Amino acid sequence: MEASNNPLLNRWGDYFNEMVTIRRARQEDCQSIVNVHSAAVSGIRTALYTPEEIQSWAIPKNPENYEDGIRTREFFVAEEDGIIMGFGVLNPESGEVEAVYVSPAAGRRGIGLELLRKLEERARALGLGMLSLNASLNAVPFYKRAGYLGEEESKYRLSTGVEIACVPMVKLIDLETDTS
Repeated sequence: MEASNNPLLNRWGDYFNEMVTIRRARQEDCQSIVNVHSAAVSGIRTALYTPEEIQSWAIPKNPENYEDGIRTREFFVAEEDGIIMGFGVLNPESGEVEAVYVSPAAGRRGIGLELLRKLEERARALGLGMLSLNASLNAVPFYKRAGYLGEEESKYRLSTGVEIACVPMVKLIDLETDTS
């Protein structure tokens, strides 16, 4: 987390760093990633999507669906005490943040933001000057707080064929920033 003049926030950052590790995903993480993805979507409590849309979105994928992504993408997990609490995926070819999901049990602890920051760090290292994503309607405020821009609703087709509303968003990445 960012350094702050607020000692409480600094202690929270220290706590986060001691408890949660952001690391590259491994093939043996696939089932845990499936579980986080399904739980995160099933845990959405909003009137922005119908129960049918959430149900279609939450259908668990096969663990094998993540194997290629782990090999070919910038794919990271957040782990605490050996348990995967969230994951984030950046497609380095397209500059698209393809996923940031956090288990509802670990929500509101900054894990999603730390995963997103890790993806942005990797984008910077890869020389990607802009990131794009399709934010679910409930996640738009999160991405706006992280500096992403976008207003206009669009549609995103789930792997089940169901289309859900989303907001395409972008963020310019400062390639000159020294993060050390």
